Formats: sequence, structure tokens, C-alpha cells
Amino acid sequence: PINLAKQVEERYKRYLETTYYFKDTDLRKSFREALGSGHLSKGPFLEATPVFKRGKRTDELFQELLPNPPDEGFLKALWGDRPLYLHQERAIQKVFGESHNVVVATGTASGKTETFIYPILLHLLQEFQAGQLGPGVRALILYPMNALANDQRDRLGKEICKQIQEAGSPFKFTFGQYIGE
Repeated sequence: PINLAKQVEERYKRYLETTYYFKDTDLRKSFREALGSGHLSKGPFLEATPVFKRGKRTDELFQELLPNPPDEGFLKALWGDRPLYLHQERAIQKVFGESHNVVVATGTASGKTETFIYPILLHLLQEFQAGQLGPGVRALILYPMNALANDQRDRLGKEICKQIQEAGSPFKFTFGQYIGE
């Protein structure tokens, strides 16, 4: 990529020299010197996206963490047969299994949402299984922007909550959203 970027810049310089050919020799010389004095581009900018290591399947992890196994509808709704990324697995174990706080810093689309949503849902499911799930606030999720809050609301409502119902799970939960609007 670095050599290719150099070649592109050199070809662009040649293009500029031939396109803007000045009859005045001093102006032409000054133009060549200006082209040669610095870079016409910045970069290349490279980003290495790591391949995230795979961990246990969601259903395996949930069955290890819960004293009573979750129902099939709950697992189906949360893609129980899908392997988690290792950082997700470890974060869920720390938060739900060991009651620790965690900070998850990882790339876009690497499953940060699951690392905090799944422990919340597991706590709610555990209360439900024990017959102790009643009204009340169990978790607050704070987002820096309304757009992200709206996106996550749709994910909780349309995807997770709806899929739990459609999968035939007896477990149900409610959620709300408060934004400045």
C-alpha cells in the first residue's frame, strides 16, 4: 500500500506537469519546484481490523452461568447457537457470573452491546425463574446520543423483546426510554 500510494502520487505529479504546461520557463520551473517540495497527499491510512477470537456458544455460556437452564425460546431469541466473541464471553462472565464491573473497548460491530444487554437479561431471567420478577427498574443504560439510544431501543424492542415472545418463551420484560425530547 505504501509503494502504491507513492506511485499514485508520482503519476499525479506527472499529470499536473503535463496538464499545466507553462510557456514561461520561470513559471514552469517554479511549478515543478512546488510539486517537488512536498507531498500532494497524506497517507496511506491503513486500519488493521483484527479477527476476533471466538468463545463459547451463547447457550453453553448461559447454561454454565444460570442455576436453572434457560428455556428454548429465550435461547432461540438470543441466538443461542451463535458463538460469542471471546471478549463478549469474558465480559458476560465477569459482569453476571462474578458481579464485576468491566470496560469493553473494541471495534465497531464486535458485540459491545451484547456484553451489557445479556447480563441484564440473565439477571431478569433469573428473577423470573425464581418467581421474583416484579415491577421496578433493574437497569439504566445511558447513551451519549439520542440516535444511539433510539437505535438500541429498537434493538431491544423489535429484535430481542419481540423475538423472545415469538419464540414462545414464558419470560417477558418491559423497558422504557427517556430522552430530552
